[in-house]
Amino acid sequence: MFKVDYSKTTEFEGIKAGEYEVIIHSVEQKKSSTGKEMVVVDYEIRDDVDQPSKGMKVRFDNFVVDPNNEWRFQSLSKAVGIPEETEFNSYKDWGDYILNQPILLNVGIRKHNGNDYAQAKGFKPSAVAPPEPVNISDEDTPF
Repeated sequence: MFKVDYSKTTEFEGIKAGEYEVIIHSVEQKKSSTGKEMVVVDYEIRDDVDQPSKGMKVRFDNFVVDPNNEWRFQSLSKAVGIPEETEFNSYKDWGDYILNQPILLNVGIRKHNGNDYAQAKGFKPSAVAPPEPVNISDEDTPF
């Protein structure tokens, strides 16, 4: 069963501003509040790297498709290592390409309604090797 034991708790500490090795955890296409196409990216702070906030997520990085925002798409593409001159047929294809890629994320803190939220501020190529893939065979599953 389950027994409550406060000695096994840790103090919750939010993500602080700084640079974190992350994996691009999810990519979703949506419409912005103004009706423009956008790609929403979530990042997960890698737990295979010695750094604070392991496993926590930086969420809702909105890449609105607009000429004024193209630099953000280009900056993240460069950090991921997409070869220059690579063409994608859609923003969905671009999102599929960047999914699960490691990068070094510059995180800032945004205040909203009295709360602090981690926010992506910039992108650099990852400084460490990508995480090892997890190989699961049929023998590893109970069914």
